[in-house]
Amino acid sequence: GVWVVNQEGRLYALIAICTHLGCPPNWLAEQNKFKCPCHGSGYYKSGVNFEGPTPRPLERYAVSVYPIHGQIVIDKTKKYQYEKGQWDAKESYIEL
Repeated sequence: GVWVVNQEGRLYALIAICTHLGCPPNWLAEQNKFKCPCHGSGYYKSGVNFEGPTPRPLERYAVSVYPIHGQIVIDKTKKYQYEKGQWDAKESYIEL
């Protein structure tokens, strides 16, 4: 799965797979965080980890806007990792 997030003027596609053991985290709106039901890892809306055993932030897919129809396109063949400095890559988000 994918979580499409609109935050601070950017739209990005978080990969909904916990970086601990691969369970799908849930969005807990009342707590404003993603929470993995398997081992309790927690992630901020940005995807950055802050609690639990997860070793690193969630990954992102490449995202763009289809120019003719204006639809959001998520490219699942391209992943971006925070710890490698890839979240600043032009294809890892859409500027709003």
